[in-house]
Amino acid sequence: MPDKPWNVEPYVTQERIRIIHYGIGAIGAEVVRLCLNRPEIEIVGAIDAHPSKAGLDLGEAANAGRTLGITVAYEAEPLLKDVYADVVVHSTSSALTTVYPQLMSIVSAEKSVISSCEELAFPWVRYPEISSKLDRRARETGVRVLGTGVNPGFVMDFLPLVLATASQQVRSIRVERVVDVGTRRMNLQRKVGVGLSVEGFQRGANDGAIGHVGLRESLLMIADTMGWRLDDVAETLEPLIAQGRHKTEYFSVERGYVRGLRQSVRGVSAGREVVRLDLEMSLGADDPRDVIRIDGTPPVEVRVPGGIEGDQATSAIVTNCIPAVSRSRAVGLLSMRDLPVVPYLRPRPQPREEME
Repeated sequence: MPDKPWNVEPYVTQERIRIIHYGIGAIGAEVVRLCLNRPEIEIVGAIDAHPSKAGLDLGEAANAGRTLGITVAYEAEPLLKDVYADVVVHSTSSALTTVYPQLMSIVSAEKSVISSCEELAFPWVRYPEISSKLDRRARETGVRVLGTGVNPGFVMDFLPLVLATASQQVRSIRVERVVDVGTRRMNLQRKVGVGLSVEGFQRGANDGAIGHVGLRESLLMIADTMGWRLDDVAETLEPLIAQGRHKTEYFSVERGYVRGLRQSVRGVSAGREVVRLDLEMSLGADDPRDVIRIDGTPPVEVRVPGGIEGDQATSAIVTNCIPAVSRSRAVGLLSMRDLPVVPYLRPRPQPREEME
């Protein structure tokens, strides 16, 4: 029989993906270490303005166990301008207004970016002007901008949407995530108010210093994707009080003080709750878990005992999305729903004899 057309996507044989790391904190450093074990990725630069990181070899800054011959730059602009790269892995802040100038400098240098900034996961509703400017500039330079992580970016938004695919009709989506922060990094324990008085917790919550960032973005991604027009979005944040003494590597919490938080956001459409996301992050949390419930036909319920570990999963998601962001034909500001369902898949050509 005649030969079948030999039509393999050009990215199958593409050269290694060149990346720059922007921000070498806890998440950024973990991504560096993961990328060192990915043969299709080549690290070509690093940026961090913190005095403890700038000027160091990247291997030392990221605790990689060896030097890499790449000096962590203090100034971003010269490196972004002078070093050719496909993707910048960005991890500096949760606030979109803070990282917006950094992101604009990256896309203006004609480089795609994957950021762990929580508010970038689905920014169109809360930050329409920033979203429009980022999208327009990325389209002008032919690159992609993606915000992702474990939450937002996966457990409480993208994964429920994937599971909803198995239902003919979806009436509501509810996600519950319970995290024991006792063994997690200090910044996270501080972010959920560990060790504060109730009054201190409330002040921090009012100032935006306490609380998980991105829960509303997750709800908005789900509602927008499902086509649910929300009449109301309500968010609550409350402290969880220690009934006994708790001790971590960083804090000692006495009875009556804060051991964590419970945060919820709910979306209502036509008088009916269609999305509810409940998050508990605390010391000694009872039965850590991730639970996704799809009220549909058929109903779907998935439970992850112990829950998906946050820092490790965020680093994995960022790293696994590098090939998709680098090789996608789409341009502009994207979310996880715009990527392939399996973003880390690297297609391989079939041997010719198997196609005959």
